[in-house]
Amino acid sequence: MLAIDADAHVIETEHTWDYLEGRDKRFRPVPVTLDMPEGGTRNFWVINGKLIGGRDNIGLDTPKESRDMADIDARLKHMDEIGTDVQVLYPTLFLRPVTDRSDVELALCRSYNRWLADIWAAGKGRLRWAVQLPLLSMEEALDELRWATERGACAVFMRGLETHHPLHHPYFFPLYEEAARLDVPIGIHSGIGNAAVSEAFGNDPFRTAKLTVIGAVHAMVMRGIPERFPGLRIGAIEVAAQWVPHVVRDITLRQRKAGVKPDEDLLAANRLYVACQTDDDLPYVLQHAGEDMIMIGSDYGHADNASELLALKGLREKGEVAPHVIDKILHENPTRFYGLSEE
Repeated sequence: MLAIDADAHVIETEHTWDYLEGRDKRFRPVPVTLDMPEGGTRNFWVINGKLIGGRDNIGLDTPKESRDMADIDARLKHMDEIGTDVQVLYPTLFLRPVTDRSDVELALCRSYNRWLADIWAAGKGRLRWAVQLPLLSMEEALDELRWATERGACAVFMRGLETHHPLHHPYFFPLYEEAARLDVPIGIHSGIGNAAVSEAFGNDPFRTAKLTVIGAVHAMVMRGIPERFPGLRIGAIEVAAQWVPHVVRDITLRQRKAGVKPDEDLLAANRLYVACQTDDDLPYVLQHAGEDMIMIGSDYGHADNASELLALKGLREKGEVAPHVIDKILHENPTRFYGLSEE
C-alpha cells in the first residue's frame, strides 16, 4: 500500500525562473543576501523592486540537491529511505504575497508551473504537485489550471486569503466550477496572499498563515460553497488538525440556531479533508472528523513547527489509532482527495 505525503515542498532556486520567456524575463526574481541590524544575514528574492522572503525556511534534515530538485533521483532515493512512495509538492516562495501586479504574477506562476511539470515528468509518477495560479487574472488562471492538470498537477494551491477577497467570494466561483469539472481539489495551505493583511500583522505567522486557513474553511462551509459546487473537494493543509473539533462544534451550533439540521459527519458531508500532524490528539480528532477525511503531511524541505520528516513512519510507530485507520490516513484518504486512483 502506497504511503502518500499530503504536504511536501519544493524550494525555489534560480533555475525555477529559467522558464520565463520573452518580455517576462524582465520580471525574473533576483536572489540577495543582506546583513541584518540585529546580526546575522537573511536571504531574499527581489521581485518587482521589493524584498520577498522564502529563501530561509529550509530544513537541513533534507539533502540540498533533493529539496531544491537539482537531482530528482536523489529526491526519490531519499523518499525511499524515509518510507514515502508519493509526495504532493507545494511551493515555498508563494506561501506569502509576492506581488500585486497581475503581469508579474502571471509570469512567475507560469515559470514555476513549468518547472514543476518537468519535475513531475522526471519523477516516475511519485512527484505530484499543486498548481500555482495567477489569481489576479481569472481567465489566465483557468487556462493555467487546464494546462497543469494535463502535466501531473493534482491540486490547486490556495492560501487562507487570496487577492482582495475571502475564499468564499463569488470572484472564485469560476475557479471552483472548473476545478470540480476537472476533478481537482482545492488545497488551502498555510499562508496568506494579501500583502496589506500580512503587513498589518507583521511577523505573526500563526495569525496570518494558520488562522486564515481555519477561518476560510469555516466560512466556506457556512456560506455553502460545498453545496454550490457538489464535486469540489477542499483540503486544509499544514494547519494541523487539533482545531477540527472546535470548528465542527461551532458550525453545528450555528446550523441549529439557524434552523438547519446539522450534518452528522460534517467533514464528509462537505468533502473537507484535513492534513494532520503526529502530535495531534488523533483519537480525539477522529471522533469529530471521522476516519475518511484525515491525511498527513511531512512538510518535507522546511524547518518550521509543522515539519516532521518521518511523519508517515511516526504515525505507525505511535500506535494511537487502529492500523486500518492509519492505512486510511496514509493512503486511502489522500488518494481520494488528490484523485490519485491511478497511482
